[in-house]
Amino acid sequence: MTSILIVEDEALIASDLQMRLEDMGYRVVGVAATGKEALRLIAEKRPDLVLMDIVLRGEMDGVDVARRVKELRVPVVFLTAYSDPETIGRARRAGAYGYLLKPYDDRTLKVTVETALKRYRADIRDLLKVPKERKTGAVPGVLVVEDEAIVAADLSHKLEDAGFRVVGVEDTGEGAVSAAAELQPDVVIMDVYLRGEMDGIEAAEVIQGEHGIPVIYLTAYSDDSTLARILETEPYGYLLKPFSTEQLRAEIEVVLQNIRDMEDYSRRMHEVIVTKAEEMKIEKTGVFFVSSLILGLAAYGFITRSMTWLMYTLFIPVVYSLLHLSFSYRKPERPVSDSMPMVSIIVPANNTIERCVETLSSLDYHVNGRRNYEIIVVNDGSTDRTGEILEELVKRYRHLKVVTRRAPFAFNGKGYALNDGVALADGDIIAVFDADARVEPDFLRNIVPYLDGDDVAGAQSRVRMYNADENLLTRMQDLEFAIFGNVIMRSRMNMDVPAFLGGNGQLVKRRVVEEIGGWDGYAVTEDLNLSVKLMLRGYHVRYSPEAEVFQEAVSEWPAFFRQRTRWLTGNLETLFVYLAPMIDAPIGLHRKLDAIFYLFSMIFIGFVMLGYIVFILNLAGFGFRMEAPFIIGLISTVAFFPLTMSGIRMDGYSIPRTILLSIEYWAYCLYLIPLFVAAAVHMLRRRERRWAKTVHRGEG
Repeated sequence: MTSILIVEDEALIASDLQMRLEDMGYRVVGVAATGKEALRLIAEKRPDLVLMDIVLRGEMDGVDVARRVKELRVPVVFLTAYSDPETIGRARRAGAYGYLLKPYDDRTLKVTVETALKRYRADIRDLLKVPKERKTGAVPGVLVVEDEAIVAADLSHKLEDAGFRVVGVEDTGEGAVSAAAELQPDVVIMDVYLRGEMDGIEAAEVIQGEHGIPVIYLTAYSDDSTLARILETEPYGYLLKPFSTEQLRAEIEVVLQNIRDMEDYSRRMHEVIVTKAEEMKIEKTGVFFVSSLILGLAAYGFITRSMTWLMYTLFIPVVYSLLHLSFSYRKPERPVSDSMPMVSIIVPANNTIERCVETLSSLDYHVNGRRNYEIIVVNDGSTDRTGEILEELVKRYRHLKVVTRRAPFAFNGKGYALNDGVALADGDIIAVFDADARVEPDFLRNIVPYLDGDDVAGAQSRVRMYNADENLLTRMQDLEFAIFGNVIMRSRMNMDVPAFLGGNGQLVKRRVVEEIGGWDGYAVTEDLNLSVKLMLRGYHVRYSPEAEVFQEAVSEWPAFFRQRTRWLTGNLETLFVYLAPMIDAPIGLHRKLDAIFYLFSMIFIGFVMLGYIVFILNLAGFGFRMEAPFIIGLISTVAFFPLTMSGIRMDGYSIPRTILLSIEYWAYCLYLIPLFVAAAVHMLRRRERRWAKTVHRGEG
């Protein structure tokens, strides 16, 4: 059943409209009287259609609301008593699917609703089609198709009074098709019943299908059979006689603007698809080259029994890693700031959420005794009880908002889910958490000061595992993030190079997110993608070790390996796509080199693991020659352990325990060898980028 949300500040009118819609067979999912309430319900309920009054209570009117939810792709029809050019112009720019003037009768209401729904579904279906180029004049041209001469003359007069240009008048379907092809009007006003063998519906089907010219029907007939035939042609509008000049102007302007908006969106999407296709070619070429190089070098080493090349290959990144280690011993200076901007916390959720909302709601971040953050949960196509749970949570937590994503937009990338959340956000700061996140009440107070500074775009918290003690695999993941935070991220602050944002516990300034066009929905690792884009623009990202976010470590090897395959795929994807732009970026040389080293780091770690396999084979008697100078061989061989031991030791472990955990972690890292193979095969075989969620149990 079609779901409709009513936005109307007059209670009696809203109640009457609800009864009329329900009598027509529609399901009314809610009634909002203010712009703020309308925004919340549209995002949460994700109705098939919104009937929106323009004048509402509160700071936002109906046009403001429509503009805010435009990116959510929810169709809006304005119901209003206002038809002045200024109001119509604002409504037109908001991207409506209809403009119905009050008062209206039931048949006009039903026709408007059905036309909007049909047109919206057709637009979504054709979203990725490349639109035809249109030549639009300064004054829109209209072709009038009407078999009554007096009515046609009156209609032409009204169109000219409304500011349109009448390019022709036809009284037959055949003539309309011919005139449309020749004159290429911006819109056709079409009566249903015409002279000749072809009626208006048949003519409209040809005009829209073959020439791509929008048709607005103009008729006195609204019976079910006529309406059904008209809807089959996916009309852009449907006006019932008699009509006023204001109704005519509103309908045409809204239709033309909607077409421009959809064509612009389709072009942008087409450009993105073409760009991503080119990027995938670059990725495949890069993966093939690197894989071939590694296999060739490995084969050379096994054939010649010489691995000297590996020692030299490892030396430079190992030295740079030791440089990071030396900088990690100094504790970064903790910023002090009294600024407490509004924070919008966005949590993309799929089949788990309740505990996360509870822990985030305990944050101690208040200004003048009032909570200065909001939580926005993006329910991204959940198939369990997440929707029902969120309905209950919204009743308990007034600061909680919900964005519901449904097909065809659901579960097509975390970046898209985050962008939908931003559309509903009121904060100047966007915080991103995964649905398994747990934080202490002082989290925001600890991390927000790190955002101080015009060149600072974001901040990343330390990530820990709340189920680290579950088994060996979960403990190793906790150590992995400890080493990354204590050594790599901490040293970056002391070296004055940007940190990298993670998928959990990151904060970004909203203006910067909007400046770069939001998160990349196609990116496999949207956090790394965003980090690199920020670096390319010269922005800084800081690391806050005092702010900790706890997440669930993956406890089973198959799920873990799938997660890490996705992460490595995203890393390599970012490396090959952004390596050239990073080299050309107008940023400091040391930042540029550091970013390039970081993007290559996963490949370097793989070489390190290959080196240890060679070392083990040598102990077994294979006899590979290592002919580099002793100091190079020593540094290349043992550098892994100072890094890991330092990162672990900084968490307060005893020296014996640190040594034991370092050995365990070394053995754990051997999984990187098959991981590289799996990721390379995956990237070479895949035909499109597809985001995959890590499965969590939601326990703890």
